[in-house]
Amino acid sequence: MKKRLFKNLLFSLTASAMAWAFSSTVFAADVTLRAVTYAPPTKFEDSMAVFKSWIEKVKERSDGRVDIKIIGGPEVFPVNDQVNAASKGLVDVVLAFTSHAPAVPEVETVFLSKVSPQEERENGYVALMDEAHANINMKFIGRASTDSGFYIFSRKPIHSLEDFKGMKIRSHTGYDPFFKSLGANPMGIGISEIYGALERGLVDAAPYNLFVHDMGISEVTKYVLDNPFWRSHTTMILMNRNKFESLPQEIQDILIEAQIENEAEMAEIVQAMKAEEREKLEEAGVTFTELSPEEAQEWDRLSVDIRYEDLADLLPPEQLQRIKSMLLGE
Repeated sequence: MKKRLFKNLLFSLTASAMAWAFSSTVFAADVTLRAVTYAPPTKFEDSMAVFKSWIEKVKERSDGRVDIKIIGGPEVFPVNDQVNAASKGLVDVVLAFTSHAPAVPEVETVFLSKVSPQEERENGYVALMDEAHANINMKFIGRASTDSGFYIFSRKPIHSLEDFKGMKIRSHTGYDPFFKSLGANPMGIGISEIYGALERGLVDAAPYNLFVHDMGISEVTKYVLDNPFWRSHTTMILMNRNKFESLPQEIQDILIEAQIENEAEMAEIVQAMKAEEREKLEEAGVTFTELSPEEAQEWDRLSVDIRYEDLADLLPPEQLQRIKSMLLGE
């Protein structure tokens, strides 16, 4: 009788242990996250390369237990709807820029940084951005580019700030105050319309990151101002917060640790890709021009100071000053 009871107990405990191990293994081994990107996933661009590097690092650190699948870009969800879609759980991860600023105004500061991604993590800026995104059920994983910035592609060469006076330039609400301060005439034009607007002469110039070769921009402009503004860039990796918090702590740690590792390599990835893109543009006949050192300094100052002035209407003074101190490394 005792032997039978012992055998039954042993069988029960063994079965329970196997069931727990099996369910635990299946859960940990089958974490698949769906991601969308603001640009087509095949686009040659620094942020896309950094994002894919993060995905690979997550896979390596998890020994293949976590698989982040890019299911598409703007064709899946329009760019301005992607963060909202992730917030609602329609996708898990999004490579985004600041299109969700109306819901999270703090993201309007992300491109004003003068410090490295590592310093932003150390001084509390990343934690602040994470807290701000919690209001829309999103987790701020981190940046997707650094030391990249935006260039002015133009139909005529730009050698001084005086050349901007009267210039018709492609813009949006974020750029408007800066361009107006230069005496330019900003015109609201979407990314998909840049090529056509330049081709038809509706605008004389357009800002964009350096990665425009695959957009054919060299066919309609032959000059680019080699003084990028907002160098820290606008792209970031976000994740549905409920999904993130539902994962085992080990997996949560892997997602963040992979991002921290990525931040240490980010600048090198970006600079290598920028050098490659520059070579493509020069081979296509694009000429790079520069401002004088004095005007380049004024250009950089204006782009940042005017943006901070504009943000005074969006963020409480104490919070804006706190963010400014973090991003200026003060």
